[in-house]
Amino acid sequence: MKTRFIISVVLIITSIFASAQELTAQDLMKQYRYLEAIEWLDNQPTTIENLLLKASCHEKLYDFADALAVYEKLLHANPTDIDLIISTAECASQAGNTEQSLQYWIKADSLSPANLFFQTKKAMAYYRNSNWKETIESSQTVFQTDSVPLLLRMTGDAYQNLNDPIWANYFYTKAIEKNPSDYISLSRICEYFYAMQEDGYDTVVFMTEKYLNEINPNQTIIGQLNGMANYSSGNFDKAIDRLKANVELGDSSYTTTYFLGMSNYAKKWFYEAVKCLDMAYERERNRKNVNLYYYYGTALGQTKNQKKAVEVLQQGMDVIDEMSEKLFDFDISMAETYRQTNSPKAIEYYLSAYKRQPDQHRLLYNVAHVYDTMEDYKKAIATYERYLKTAPQGLNLNSDTLAEGEKMDPRNFYYILSFRRIKELQEKLFMQSGKKQ
Repeated sequence: MKTRFIISVVLIITSIFASAQELTAQDLMKQYRYLEAIEWLDNQPTTIENLLLKASCHEKLYDFADALAVYEKLLHANPTDIDLIISTAECASQAGNTEQSLQYWIKADSLSPANLFFQTKKAMAYYRNSNWKETIESSQTVFQTDSVPLLLRMTGDAYQNLNDPIWANYFYTKAIEKNPSDYISLSRICEYFYAMQEDGYDTVVFMTEKYLNEINPNQTIIGQLNGMANYSSGNFDKAIDRLKANVELGDSSYTTTYFLGMSNYAKKWFYEAVKCLDMAYERERNRKNVNLYYYYGTALGQTKNQKKAVEVLQQGMDVIDEMSEKLFDFDISMAETYRQTNSPKAIEYYLSAYKRQPDQHRLLYNVAHVYDTMEDYKKAIATYERYLKTAPQGLNLNSDTLAEGEKMDPRNFYYILSFRRIKELQEKLFMQSGKKQ
């Protein structure tokens, strides 16, 4: 009896093993056993069918790079197979290789130049590679046959990236005409008008309210823009209603909570303002918005939370100090750029930088030198003299030589240079006045 039982178990195991051995790649794929299917295919002949199955398994496992390698191997042997080119292009895009994907769509289009699908895909591939001019050119070819809503919006983006807002808004408007629910195109137009400030707020309010009333009242991006525009135009009650609705819909983003907090602050509802601005404060990772620190800190002070108010306001002051240092660097860069063309704008930026960091006396020499180059000698002399007043006490400006082993401080070099240049310019002015007489 015991022997018969053992024999039965062995037969069952053998049967299961034999059954497993008979499973093909297709069988394994039906059971979602993609890794096993790949292992099975690795031991099979390298046929087109097996390679396609292998690529499909890799794609099912989201291994798009491995799938792409298989497709490329297939394409090497079948370079004009349109279906294979399409699969490779799509896989390359999924693998994050948008440039390679573009090349395959260009190839597909060249093999079938009148194919609207390939033309559209090629235009979209140009867009994903930030080739804005090519996106526009390829899209125009598609628009001769059909106006694809998504491609209309992409063309608008392309013009926007080329700093052509008029044409950008034209194509965004066309995209909305084809697809009235296209909130992305609408948001692009509204962002343009919002940037116009007072001249654009009413337009944003009108367009967003029309969308919210007629298309989708729960579209949070459009709701956010509506709240921002209402706040910016002084309609605080409407801004609060709209932005509170956004929060109830799950939008607790920095922008929504910030403008909701600011709207409450404008109404002097400080406890509500603190609640919203605290959410914005927690979501602002870079913490560079000085207004956030100021109004949040002030609202905290109004709600008697002095300790937190002081902490937040101090952080705002720290940010201002940091920004001031960066603005100094920008001033210097602007001044140096203008200086290359002897533009008087260089003086403006050097003086702005000097005002930010008054200990950087060398900037006065730079200003004097610009005046000197412009042949405005009187102002050059006056600025050189102003610079000399910052020289170290006891510095011998007449000294032409150094004692043995002595090294000149590089900073002193420009003081001596300025002293000599003043004399030269004074002589030049004297000679010019003599000639006039």
